[in-house]
Amino acid sequence: MRHGFARRLSPFALAFFFLIAARTASAQDVTCDRGDLEVRGLKFTGNTAFTSAELSKIIVTTPSAWARRFLHLPFTVRRCLDRTELPKDRARLIVFYRKRGFPDVTVDTAVRNVGPGGVEVQFSIHEGMPTRLQSLAFTGLDSVPDPNRITRDLPIRAGQRFDRVSIEAARDTIARRLRNNGYPRAEVTNRFAVDSQRLAAFDTIAVAAGPFTRIASLEIKVVPFQGKNQEIPDAVVRRIVGIDSGRVYREDELLNAQRTLYLTEAYQHVSLLPDTGSSATDSTITIKALLAENTTKSARLGAGYGTLDCFRVTGELSNYNFLHQARRLDLTARLSKIGIGDPLGGLKDLCPQAKADPFSKKLNYYAGTTLRQPAFPGLRAIPTITVFSEKVSEYNAYLRTTAIGGIASIEWRRFRRTAVAFAYSMDLGRTEAQPALFCAVFNICDREDRRRVQETQRLAVVSAIVSHDNSNSIFAPTAGSQWRIEARHASPVTLSDTSLRFSKLLAERSQYWGVSSGAVIAFRVRGGVVFGRSLGDNTGFIPPQERLYAGGPTTVRGFSQNELGSAIYIARNYQVAYPQPPATDTFFTLPSGDRSFRRAVPVGGNSLLVTNLELRLPSPFLPDILQWTLFTDAGDVWNRGHQGSFQNFRLKVTPGIQLTALSPVGPVRLVMGYNPYNRPAGPIYYEVPRVVGPSDVLGADVGSLPCVSPGNGLAVHRPDRNSNVLVQSEGRCLATFVPGGSNSLRSRLTFGLAIGQAF
Repeated sequence: MRHGFARRLSPFALAFFFLIAARTASAQDVTCDRGDLEVRGLKFTGNTAFTSAELSKIIVTTPSAWARRFLHLPFTVRRCLDRTELPKDRARLIVFYRKRGFPDVTVDTAVRNVGPGGVEVQFSIHEGMPTRLQSLAFTGLDSVPDPNRITRDLPIRAGQRFDRVSIEAARDTIARRLRNNGYPRAEVTNRFAVDSQRLAAFDTIAVAAGPFTRIASLEIKVVPFQGKNQEIPDAVVRRIVGIDSGRVYREDELLNAQRTLYLTEAYQHVSLLPDTGSSATDSTITIKALLAENTTKSARLGAGYGTLDCFRVTGELSNYNFLHQARRLDLTARLSKIGIGDPLGGLKDLCPQAKADPFSKKLNYYAGTTLRQPAFPGLRAIPTITVFSEKVSEYNAYLRTTAIGGIASIEWRRFRRTAVAFAYSMDLGRTEAQPALFCAVFNICDREDRRRVQETQRLAVVSAIVSHDNSNSIFAPTAGSQWRIEARHASPVTLSDTSLRFSKLLAERSQYWGVSSGAVIAFRVRGGVVFGRSLGDNTGFIPPQERLYAGGPTTVRGFSQNELGSAIYIARNYQVAYPQPPATDTFFTLPSGDRSFRRAVPVGGNSLLVTNLELRLPSPFLPDILQWTLFTDAGDVWNRGHQGSFQNFRLKVTPGIQLTALSPVGPVRLVMGYNPYNRPAGPIYYEVPRVVGPSDVLGADVGSLPCVSPGNGLAVHRPDRNSNVLVQSEGRCLATFVPGGSNSLRSRLTFGLAIGQAF
């Protein structure tokens, strides 16, 4: 019975069920003893300056989970009243309000019975009139050049509510700015007076800046790695730190130098601290650097499984002190499609999705070496050089084989949270794609034309990437935002072959909001455009690997990999419409009523727009390891035409649910998306090198990929009476094939497995 009930649930009902289960159990940190009263409601009344959500974070009293209170689900969290904490909660609220400028606040508590064994707790708050900050004065800044630079944009100013938390934040800000402008011994204190009758406050921030200070010297002490001598010379350390004698003391420069030394990965511990034993009246200060070296060589080996890559392995050798200059040299090798691709195939049953990809028949590989220069002060552009060879495929779309390639990139470090990178890449390689894609998208249907397009060519691309990370975590942000812009261009100006030219622009923005009980709302919007030979070229040839694709676990999760947008199809069979005398033309078409196909070929597009909205919730079980996510993805991939940019745009919306597990290789996600859309209509081709038919009529090579769409009007004929080659007339294959499909719930679900967050 349980299984039958589950099959009848819609995906929306399943998502709602998991939402309730995860959300109500996310704060399971209070236990109830026998006889305790369950808190079934928590209210705040009279609060206008602060929301109930803000106030609920201050107190201990917490109601039971919503699903338990209203749906009476037994497995959700039950929280009970602690009589000893209730008066403390009242005191906590009073202290909070008084620090925030409400001296006359009063808080009353009421406990009301709501059913057997349950209570509702209410905090009635009378905020009273706030105290206003009438004046905010600064003293002791006369000796500091440009004091306005030290006091600008503080979190408090005269006329605002007398908020002592904000005043303390302003005091800390002033002290930090002084330490970053040559005053390491600066002391900042705060004095205030309050007129309780007038509800007025007067605050003075007093500064004792101390002497303006420069760096006297940098003393370096290195603790070698166990059993080894010092690997990186002191002279290299001084260059990386970049703190020379006579330089103005700035605390941020010490922190940046410490961060840069850690980024070399050659040190286990780094500390850069001013000498506290120096005289408080000295105008110079010594910086002491204590460094504990790590091993300067490492080896890493990893393995994994993915539905598209089958089994894969990665190996990497790193030298963090190449040529004794703290340069990093990485030797990297990767193999994927293991178990499905020759010569290491034979496990097709374990990788059914990869088996359906014609570009998974051979191993994908990457072999490369990268040399990276360490960051030196004054050298804002950090160069990196990579030489590589690879074979990489995009599911059902293309296979890119690079015999030899190189990338020279420069990372420009000007802003702390904003990364700017420029790169120039050149490689000799070839891109193979489905013949149907060339025929349907680029009108390159002749076999010889396709061969010329797919032969080895020189591709040279200049690119720039600007990204900004204002989130509070690299791996699992709960607040803040991220954005990224990428531009790519290839043409004869960049030394690319004349047939390989394009301009590409991608932009992405993500935002994160932390809400109650550890839940996170995440939103992303991503868009891109690609142009052909010129910026106004919407229909010219664009290398398949530079076209835009979407669908899969990191974009629109209701669609399989790359299958968002238009598609073309490969037929299982066809039939011949024999001519009736005196007609001489022959037509190929699908058998009447046949809506099956052998495989779908993603077309991609020259335009992309995708949005993602997620609600990430700690799991009821193992919340530190597991996370449930409810998501709604929307977007489309389309080809701009001559008539307008959005003429072919069709928005698709797919909801779903996702389970994320933290692992040593990163977050592993099991995704289930619901796709309410039928496959789009499109052209269909019969992909065979030889037409099979009666020997007296056909049985000759076809010079082009034959279109077999319903209603096909492209005739197949012999160029002359003695020709043994059948040629299909030029023209666009009709997009009249409507794929068949099931409307069952199972057929509407799309499953995926991926490593790493979607965004």
